[in-house]
Amino acid sequence: MRWVIALLMLIGLAACRYESTADLRSSATVYKVTAAFPAGQHLFQARDQSHMLAMNVQEAKATLAYQDQGQEPLSEEIVALLGSDRFPENVYVAMALGGKDKAGAQIYQYYPFWFNPRFIAWHKPDAVTQVHGLADLAQYLTAARQADRALKFDMVAPEDQATVLARFEAWRKKPAAPVAAPEAAADGTVHGFSVGDGVYVQGFFSDKPSVIQEIDAANRRVKVRRYEDGVSDWVGFDSIITRDESTVNDLGRGAAAVGLFVCMLSPETCTPAQK
Repeated sequence: MRWVIALLMLIGLAACRYESTADLRSSATVYKVTAAFPAGQHLFQARDQSHMLAMNVQEAKATLAYQDQGQEPLSEEIVALLGSDRFPENVYVAMALGGKDKAGAQIYQYYPFWFNPRFIAWHKPDAVTQVHGLADLAQYLTAARQADRALKFDMVAPEDQATVLARFEAWRKKPAAPVAAPEAAADGTVHGFSVGDGVYVQGFFSDKPSVIQEIDAANRRVKVRRYEDGVSDWVGFDSIITRDESTVNDLGRGAAAVGLFVCMLSPETCTPAQK
């Protein structure tokens, strides 16, 4: 059950969920959040690398910050995990407390998922779906599992967390492209480099050492061959940087990663002071 919490936190931030005024804890096996994932901070991202979630698991709840590419991070809390022999094999349900309905009754939100040691998968309905009891929810889950409708997420290895966080922070802070005349470039050079020179190609995860093969000044692009795998590719002029600039980028990625993780899990610590 240790892969569970990552998914359950994400779900509370989406509009697609199961919900009910029935508290299903009375008819299911109830687990604490720490039974699913150890206490501490953890990072996950979707397999297409477009969605990220950072979570803080505590004794009584799990708090998650979720980010969709350049959107502002959102947060949610999960208070329990539910299991039942009526659910499909290896499927569990995360529970969050919603608001109140028009009659003043408590709304409970339910987010089903399954997992193995390599990933977790969220079975989400296409829209908010009302359920009236455990058997009703179990029928939905069986149909979803048979259809293999799931979003899958992988845990980010500790050594990769800084670059993943920095990439999402860069997405979030990237300004709109300015409308301006393109910078003039001399034929046969880019930022003072010529064909055959060693350069770095700037990237989100890391900057790749490469060698310039061709320069297309008219279209402001450069053909480079990466040292690490020998693959050649065309990149924009603005992607070409020096070794010193790459070193500065690496330092910035590390600092941004630490800052983003703190801000995502504790937004109040990063709120500007009111004047």
